[in-house]
Amino acid sequence: MAESFDVIIAGLGAMGSATAYHLARRGARVLGLEQFGSGHTLGSSHGDSRIIRELYYEHPLYVPLVQRAYELWERLEDEAGADLLRVTGGMMIGRPSSGLVRGAMLSGETHGIPTEVLAREEIVSRFPAFAPPNGYVGVWDARAGYLRPEACVEAHANLARRAGATLRYEEPVLRWEAGGNGVRVTTPAGEYRAARLALCVGAWTKSLLAELGLPLRVE
Repeated sequence: MAESFDVIIAGLGAMGSATAYHLARRGARVLGLEQFGSGHTLGSSHGDSRIIRELYYEHPLYVPLVQRAYELWERLEDEAGADLLRVTGGMMIGRPSSGLVRGAMLSGETHGIPTEVLAREEIVSRFPAFAPPNGYVGVWDARAGYLRPEACVEAHANLARRAGATLRYEEPVLRWEAGGNGVRVTTPAGEYRAARLALCVGAWTKSLLAELGLPLRVE
């Protein structure tokens, strides 16, 4: 008889490991499946650092999400006893009329975040490594910094296991079927059933959802 879970998670990179952790700590019976080994370099969760910033220039709607992310990263550090988030401050440089500068300032204005705008001369004086063209300005984001992605994934995975999740590596999802009673997932090791399936497989999403014909493109 197939093992049964509340949720099966395909992919255990940054998104999948975090999903496993948050569901397991809420009491769900979780199975996580990863086609490669732990800490592999074939996805998008490896390397030394990933930037985090509060003044999201793309749109002010992102700001509350990233503010909540800061809270969750800090909580994860406490629970895992790991150094994951390093706040260094960060600067976005461009022409005053550029989307980068205007967007960062709009996010700050919308959410009441103090923004410091530096003229070119101030940038060169405070940060001699930079030599922007004349007329450029910098927007200083005091809470910007970086995360250690591999350590973040490891912390989420370890805490997910501690909360009762089952994580299996080098066990790819071959196929899955949804029905009235949930979902059935097949791997080389066997068959599993669950009420829900979460796909956190990044660049492999299109292949696992081939029948939907989604216009997904890897970038």
